[in-house]
Amino acid sequence: MHSFRIGPFAAIASRVVVWGVFFAVAVIPAAGFVGAEPLATEVITAVPVGPNGEPIDGYRLMPSQGNVNDVADCTTPSPAAVGDDIYYCSPSAASADVCWPSTPGSLLCGDDPWDKELHRVSYSDPLPHVQPVAAPQPFALLLDDDTRCRLRNGGAWGGRQDGYVGAYGCGAANANLAVLVLSSQGETGAIDRSLPVWTVKLGQLGSPTADFPPPQTHTVTTAWFAGDFVPV
Repeated sequence: MHSFRIGPFAAIASRVVVWGVFFAVAVIPAAGFVGAEPLATEVITAVPVGPNGEPIDGYRLMPSQGNVNDVADCTTPSPAAVGDDIYYCSPSAASADVCWPSTPGSLLCGDDPWDKELHRVSYSDPLPHVQPVAAPQPFALLLDDDTRCRLRNGGAWGGRQDGYVGAYGCGAANANLAVLVLSSQGETGAIDRSLPVWTVKLGQLGSPTADFPPPQTHTVTTAWFAGDFVPV
């Protein structure tokens, strides 16, 4: 998968001279002019780890912000993977849902595509070969109002009485803002991909009995998946 964006077209005003008199010729802007909604969601495949297990493409190794650095059960593919051998590991406290093999006994796991930071986790068992799931989910989203969202990775989240649950955490850690999905749909239903411009429903989370306003629909400007290194 390659990143792509269909760029906007600028409306051009022209002026002609007829018999020494200037007439302004009106040009109707085409769909996609400056300031309009994008014609398609930009889809990026992030490949932050090279063939030797080192950070590449501007990513850098940083100390883990959590206190859990040992992982287990790295036997399933990352839900965001569109390439082979990208792993999901337990526990969720290790933030190891998008991980690439690195040095023997360790993996490098991605946090988000904006800070371009990776952290190292340790794994003692042999890593099995894994392939992408049938319906990968982006691990990060940028919405039309510049809200940044990260795929949910376990843990206890708030709720709301209308049946929506959180699929992506958005904004600041204490904002309780999330991309929402009805619990009956499962997390894969959180993004409507039926049109070139994807949409999500954004709303608050809190007490399971909280009566929040209906979620608002937002378009997805950019979506990031996880890919593996392919030599050119």
